[in-house]
Amino acid sequence: MQNPCEDEKMKTQSEFAFIAFHAFLGYIDEGVRAIAYEYSGPRIAIYGYLTRAPMPEDYEIIDYAITEIMASCPEILAQEIILTPSIGRFKPLKAHDVWIFRRNEEMN
Repeated sequence: MQNPCEDEKMKTQSEFAFIAFHAFLGYIDEGVRAIAYEYSGPRIAIYGYLTRAPMPEDYEIIDYAITEIMASCPEILAQEIILTPSIGRFKPLKAHDVWIFRRNEEMN
């Protein structure tokens, strides 16, 4: 698999996905519908879709997971956390976004 950037020190998408999945174990609560990430170059963005308005604790929990990711990926120099309330169907993600978690919801 090709690296997301030209730097040899960057993790492949598969390696990074494994790291991200493990970083979020135990951090997902009942208010979370889904979590996705975008990993490009020295930047990571975490997208959280919640059943309610985001609270300060939500950002803190995501920041803990990002800290774990950055411990395994020192090449990450920037982070962004985007949390949004979400009640409808999920919009399609951009091609480079990956689901970390997506709650199984039956659509009536």
